[in-house]
Amino acid sequence: MRFFILGDEDVVLAFRFAGVDGVIALNSEEVNLEFDKICKEFYGEVGVLIITEKNSLLLGDKLLEWELTDSYPLIVEIPDMDGHIEGKKSMLETIRKAIGLSV
Repeated sequence: MRFFILGDEDVVLAFRFAGVDGVIALNSEEVNLEFDKICKEFYGEVGVLIITEKNSLLLGDKLLEWELTDSYPLIVEIPDMDGHIEGKKSMLETIRKAIGLSV
């Protein structure tokens, strides 16, 4: 299993310097197409999919549905070069709210 990055040009390039393969996607159509390709065509090869917060917003409920399954790849959201999106809840915050857990 390997890591893979789905993001904008700057983030993908930075991860490539660290030895992580990735693909650039800049709009909703590209993000959805590449996400499906990674999750279906590379099933079992990609263990962790790193995706920028902006791209995760473009996937909408599709990303949340995938994260709630027990399928690979594991999705990890990161900020892009502009920083964290104000008001964007992390997956951990969403799960805590759903089960009523507060720490």
